Amino acid sequence: MSDLSPKDGKNYERIAFERHVQSSGDMDSIHGMSNYQILTQESQLFGFYADTGQGKGGQGGPGTGKHVLNTPGMSLEVLGKGLKVREEGDITQLPAKQFDLKRGDFGILCENGDVTIRARNINIIAEGGGNQDGQIIIKANRKMCLRAPDISEECEKFMCRATQEIDIQTTVQKTLTTFNTAIERMDADFGANAKTLIDSVKLNIPNVGEKLDSIKTKGFKALDMLEQGKEALIEAKNKFEEKSEEISESIDTEELDQIGEQLGGVAEDIGAQLEESEAFDELQRRLGGIFGG
Repeated sequence: MSDLSPKDGKNYERIAFERHVQSSGDMDSIHGMSNYQILTQESQLFGFYADTGQGKGGQGGPGTGKHVLNTPGMSLEVLGKGLKVREEGDITQLPAKQFDLKRGDFGILCENGDVTIRARNINIIAEGGGNQDGQIIIKANRKMCLRAPDISEECEKFMCRATQEIDIQTTVQKTLTTFNTAIERMDADFGANAKTLIDSVKLNIPNVGEKLDSIKTKGFKALDMLEQGKEALIEAKNKFEEKSEEISESIDTEELDQIGEQLGGVAEDIGAQLEESEAFDELQRRLGGIFGG
């Protein structure tokens, strides 16, 4: 037979009433040895338990004493009726119920029910730092819907991936970007510039423990590239001006004037010969008939 005597060596205490039993030192509970326990005729239980029982192993810490409330029906708390009514826009802290967890996790499990949070404002903040903490993960098996008159998103990197399709419907769409690329699957498989484009839009997500590349660092790199391009344009401009001066200096303007005069004389001789020919007369007659003289 197992020993059910209290582990701390103290006496077992028990008081029985008509509808409930109050006890201390119970060792038959999965929660461990009871310091204070109330069990009712409706199988409702309220108790405080010592650092023993279920969940003790491997947790660590200075103490894992537990508080347990178990009831087959609903648990209801009505709080805060005596607090002031705040005006619209008043965001001062006014707790009616507060959980302050120094260590450990906070979990809510509804095996066959829904979780509904309704409030004037709802704030969800993840304050963990580094590249391992500070995450908010929302996962749904079927559908997630966001509805609001104004939705704002601010981030360093934004990734949207749909395995089937993306549908955007709006009256006016405004996009401001420094560089925009669009790659089709055909070009990604067979295009000559596909690798360059794909590398330019890849999300270079750092490994766990590495620091994120900030937009500021990327901006400095872009400024360096623009400065290099500016210097290249200035150099090309200077070379063009030097070449233009060389060409202008090599041209003899007097010789060009003489050639122009000679060409003008030749043109006058040809015109005179055409006027004397019969072919010119016939051509002039036909054109005169077409254009009315």
